[in-house]
Amino acid sequence: MNDWYPLTRAWVTHPEDPRYGGHLELFSDADPALPLVPGQRFQLALSITPQDAPYRVYGYLLGDIFENTVLDVARHKGLGKLANGRYATYSSGAEPRTATMTVKVAADAAEGAYFLPRVVVGVKRTEDERLVPSMAVSRIGFRVRRHWLPGRSMTLAPGGGFLIPGAYVPAEGLRLTGTTFPSRGTVSTSPDGSLSYQADPGHLGYDSFALCFEDDLGHRVWQEITVHLGDLSGTPGAILPDA
Repeated sequence: MNDWYPLTRAWVTHPEDPRYGGHLELFSDADPALPLVPGQRFQLALSITPQDAPYRVYGYLLGDIFENTVLDVARHKGLGKLANGRYATYSSGAEPRTATMTVKVAADAAEGAYFLPRVVVGVKRTEDERLVPSMAVSRIGFRVRRHWLPGRSMTLAPGGGFLIPGAYVPAEGLRLTGTTFPSRGTVSTSPDGSLSYQADPGHLGYDSFALCFEDDLGHRVWQEITVHLGDLSGTPGAILPDA
């Protein structure tokens, strides 16, 4: 599945005849390394690959990730919803199968909400025998953030400083509202809302602080500022500043 991100994988083999089995993979078209934002839609895909053509291999997405106010299923193409809340599909014989669903993050989802999809795969050698399921498996989940701000870095001469304008906004809809305190310097504010950083005299190495921003609804997000003081080009393990 090109352009999809793998989330987890489950295996099953029949205990009486290990020739028969299969595996289930769960993918997403949203990168789990990045946060989801309220109102965002994304897709999940369950992909089943049988082993040695059993009667059926079943794949299940457990419904507990939808038992809150964070996620809602907008569409489930090729997936059936069971009475226990699971979403299920199956393959017959040796044919692989992939089914998808469209999921929507609630517009009022709590900041920092986290959900972890879990899957189960099961095999039946014949139509009449009972299903042999795997354990529920999970690996990678998602976190909800209204805004996500990458950190910034600055390189200064010893005792140097810099100014952050009050109008600085790293993303549309945000406003600068505050800051934490650095440990090796000082941050001061001006009447126009700008912030100025001043390093302690003689300090060489690293310093850091964080800027606080708010959106129109009062939700806060932080941006980390890392300061490099002095020439760190020959220092093992030095973090390179932004190009």
